[in-house]
Amino acid sequence: MSKNKGLWVDWLTKYETETQNMRLGKNYSLAESFFEILDDISAETRGAREIRPTDRSITGLLKVAPDQPQIPFELSLERDFAILMTGRRGVFSIEAQPVTIRYLDDLGKERTYTPDFLITRYRHELERPESGLHTMLVEIKYTSDLDGKNQPTLLQKFKHAKQWTEFKGWSFSVFTEKEIRTSELERARELLPYRFLDSDTPVEFAIDLFVQQHKVATIRQITDALHNFSEEQVHTEVLKMLATHQLFADDESRLDADLSIYLL
Repeated sequence: MSKNKGLWVDWLTKYETETQNMRLGKNYSLAESFFEILDDISAETRGAREIRPTDRSITGLLKVAPDQPQIPFELSLERDFAILMTGRRGVFSIEAQPVTIRYLDDLGKERTYTPDFLITRYRHELERPESGLHTMLVEIKYTSDLDGKNQPTLLQKFKHAKQWTEFKGWSFSVFTEKEIRTSELERARELLPYRFLDSDTPVEFAIDLFVQQHKVATIRQITDALHNFSEEQVHTEVLKMLATHQLFADDESRLDADLSIYLL
């Protein structure tokens, strides 16, 4: 029913897969492939400083739930990623700039790298046999930055971050606007204000009972059936329950009256 399984495929995973496929397609020997990897890393611009594009900077704080602290961000893309995570199933913790990783570059000089977010989530049941708790360190970058002249420097940072997180039993991911600014984000943005509304307990109970009985129901079917309450009451409570992950729907479906709702 859900397409959630592919939602966690990030830029770095796709980059590594494409790079590996290119090397295999060229019929490189293992030694040649290894030499090319080393050559890529050694091409790093030593001591280069990453400059954030000023036209994209939009420093601020994002409140994602009444009982959670505000999340600081330095780019609109970081803000959008945090909003996206509020709508994504299984995510229960979003922490900004959580750790600083120290590593030695090729010249033996100590460097530091602070990724943007730490996400803690439950893996979706479709991700089995890898279901369970998952901690993910995340970097947010525009594709133009990743494809630009600083790519070797960034890949060097990502390499060390990936090694560091694997040692801790975590994972490291890079998300770009291609993975963030999707129809899923638009739905998460639309649902975000409903996370701050007080629950209408009688309506919530009636919705929950109706969906339990029918397994799957559209918003229209729910509002039509619960005629003891106004259509506005029911519709608002359904959206709040979706926003707070008490109810679920297909990940990229539109929030209209024909949206199919279900319980886990």
